[in-house]
Amino acid sequence: MLGPVEVCGPLGRAGLTGVRQRSVVAVLALRAGTPVPVDRLVDVLWGDDPPRTAVRSLHSYVARVRQALADCGMPGALVTKPGGYQLDASVDAERFERTRDLTLWRGEPLGGTELFGWGRAEIGRLREQRIVALEAYWAQRLDRQDAIGELERLVVSHPTRERLTGLLMRALHLDGRHADALEAFQRLRSRLADELGADPGPELSALHTAVLRRDPALQSTTPRSHTTRPAQLPARAGHFTGRATELAALAGLPPIVVVSGVAGVGKTTFAVEWAHRVADRFPDGQVFLDLQRLTPAQALTEVLHALGVPADRTPADPAALYRTLTHGKRLLIVLDDVRRARDVLPLVPGDQGNLLLVTSRDTLSALGTHHAVHTVRLGLLTEPEAHDLLAGILGAPRVHAESGATAALAVHCGLLPLALRIAAARLAVRPGRIADLVRELTRNDPLDVLAVDGDDRTVRTVFASAHRTLSPQAAWLFRVLGEHPGASFPADLADALGPGLDELVASHLVSEVGNGRYALHDLIRLFARQSGDLGDGVQRLLDRYLTVVHAANDVLNPRHDLVTRPRCDDLPFTADRVEVLAHLDAERDTLLHVIRLAAKSGLREQTWQLAYLLTSYFEARGNWADRVEQCEHAVEAARALGDRRAEAEMLRGLGIALQMTSRIAEAMVVQRQALALVREAGDLRGEARLHNNIGNAHSELREFDLALESYQAAMRVHRAAGDEVGVALARRNLGYTCVRMGRPREAVEPLFAALETFRAKANPRLEAATLMSLGNAFHQLADRAPALRYFGDALRISREVTDHRFEADALAHLGVTQLALGDPVVAREHLTDALAVCRALGDRHREASALHHLAETELALDDLAAARDHLVAALAVRAQAPDGFEEASAHRTFADLEGRCGRWTEAARHWAQALRLFTSCRRS
Repeated sequence: MLGPVEVCGPLGRAGLTGVRQRSVVAVLALRAGTPVPVDRLVDVLWGDDPPRTAVRSLHSYVARVRQALADCGMPGALVTKPGGYQLDASVDAERFERTRDLTLWRGEPLGGTELFGWGRAEIGRLREQRIVALEAYWAQRLDRQDAIGELERLVVSHPTRERLTGLLMRALHLDGRHADALEAFQRLRSRLADELGADPGPELSALHTAVLRRDPALQSTTPRSHTTRPAQLPARAGHFTGRATELAALAGLPPIVVVSGVAGVGKTTFAVEWAHRVADRFPDGQVFLDLQRLTPAQALTEVLHALGVPADRTPADPAALYRTLTHGKRLLIVLDDVRRARDVLPLVPGDQGNLLLVTSRDTLSALGTHHAVHTVRLGLLTEPEAHDLLAGILGAPRVHAESGATAALAVHCGLLPLALRIAAARLAVRPGRIADLVRELTRNDPLDVLAVDGDDRTVRTVFASAHRTLSPQAAWLFRVLGEHPGASFPADLADALGPGLDELVASHLVSEVGNGRYALHDLIRLFARQSGDLGDGVQRLLDRYLTVVHAANDVLNPRHDLVTRPRCDDLPFTADRVEVLAHLDAERDTLLHVIRLAAKSGLREQTWQLAYLLTSYFEARGNWADRVEQCEHAVEAARALGDRRAEAEMLRGLGIALQMTSRIAEAMVVQRQALALVREAGDLRGEARLHNNIGNAHSELREFDLALESYQAAMRVHRAAGDEVGVALARRNLGYTCVRMGRPREAVEPLFAALETFRAKANPRLEAATLMSLGNAFHQLADRAPALRYFGDALRISREVTDHRFEADALAHLGVTQLALGDPVVAREHLTDALAVCRALGDRHREASALHHLAETELALDDLAAARDHLVAALAVRAQAPDGFEEASAHRTFADLEGRCGRWTEAARHWAQALRLFTSCRRS
């Protein structure tokens, strides 16, 4: 890098051909060991106007460079990372920054490349580092015979560099050439006046005076500083913990560093710690300024004072003097608690031998449009780091004695360093147990508890100072997002509420957590909820969810049409089923909390409508335990509104959810309540649906005759309502129940009739359900070839419509059929896949059945240990989803296993348990 760009590997020099290949290597080497995003690479290789083919061309160059590296013995050095590329190699430029070894230089840095933007800035930075190193080198060697000649050449190349001129003046004076020394000063003064309108700085002016007076001190070969060497760094924080990755990223001493992060994350602590670690590499001193209390003009004046400029000598344009004084120096300047990028700009040194370290709650992205900036984003501590911090302050024995309480304290503090330090400070001055403080945090407002008497820097005041800087729109959005009940929220939600998300992210009050989702730290969310008036914020938030789930329902199942809302173009998905389900999957953990928020806020209409519109999603995805509570809130809201039709519909939904969670008796009760309501209202369609659902409950209870009666009633009412799809659904359910009764021949005719209707009406989901029932019918008829075909078609359709519940069923049926055909290896593959889908759905009933069938498969493969593991797991899961017949079948298989192991007593026990369960089921 320190000359023409070259790569040397174990097998020799890499064959880099062309400017672009050398440029790719150069920019990746500038960030060696760190991923460089593709967009950053495009910017540096093509500038502000890249061709449309830039990304494709970049991939091509990378491929050729990768091959060249492999040829020279460095395979794997250039790796693909998410969104970019990374070069892992030893780089001479990085070695020079550590050692200041001038022999590493071979010419102009990054020779043979063509770079733009930050790449050119990096070339300038490397040049600056070289000249600073040369100055330091010759400052110690002024009495060498070649010193004057080398310094004169350097001054010609850098005619306004005061330190070089000063070194040349000293060397000339030592050589007895006093007039030449004074002439060198005059040349610089004239040049500065013509080009910058400035005079030489006080140090060089003092040297000029000393030469005029033939000061004996000038006979020393070591230059004497005539300016103040500031040492203003605050003391390090006690017990600094973690941040190893962030510290390592700064090993190369980039010229401008911005440390950003959420309030209380330890930005100042980190900056001061790192500044102390590298202070000896800045021999001209360290300046520290708190910009929360200073204007940029005041800050400039403070820096000048620190550099020895008297208060009465501060010029009208202090920025020019600042750049002059820092020119050719190695100063470390720390600006703490910066609010805006424009506050930093006047304080950027004129050359890059200095280092500017900035801390800010804002990312200060605008600073990067003016200068090359290295950003360090501090996140929360890890749990081990939080433990180490508390142990460092409180002592390892105390923390070890209450390890559980310590872990709980870290959680209550949200792994936020400031909160942890305040908690530790409270514990350090009182003898109580850590568990007592955890209990106090649990019972009281943590923002009140996390404070120390006599210290006004509390978690609340730190958050408040960040909140005060927000625009009114962002502050309102912050308060509303504080009410969002989920762990994260999508960007489209915040954008629909109003402007301000970018400002909140830049201020680190909101964090991006990936996949277009954002979150508030737990303590920040609590602060947001206490920060002022929301107006209609909660209602607007819930209305956005209603808009989104209404549009999703229109795609998934428009038959759920009790709720109508105006169309919206600002949606986070298109009318694609897969895309809709993916969006709702990302929101799945939030949906119940949103309905809880609606219920708690007294917004009854939003409560039941949200639950109703999510019906089609839960039909496709399951997770029925959450669905039970959703429907309970919806029933209560509809009942309070006096909306009998909505109440009946949500009772129906509650009944389905209860049935799917194996609470069949409760399901039957609420379905009959709903049936009474729809009959009273004369709702034929609703009545027919409820007959279907009641039939399903009877079927699950193995009350097959009652189930068939309900399905016949459903068909009659569906016909009266003119609902062909409803009639077909009742037929399908009737056929399904005939299969369960062991009467497959009676099932075939209604199932084929239902299949014809579903295909004609383009209802692939119910088509898949019917195909599975047909597969089961033919499986019972020992006609396995069509059974496999129907199950395979059902699996294909289920995956096309991303219905995971039917996908799990189809996989399980394929596995059972392959086992019956004598192919346990293929059966195990299908059943293993089925088990994974069931667990993702949280469907305990299906999970227990899949485990049982897997045990049967392992028995067929003579893997008795695996069979035992699956059976133990099946019975454990079955306890959470009771089904007497299924449990009896599992015990019967367990008896077979124990018999094959020669454990006859255990076999007899399982047979007895199976018999007891079968008998109990038949009686009931």
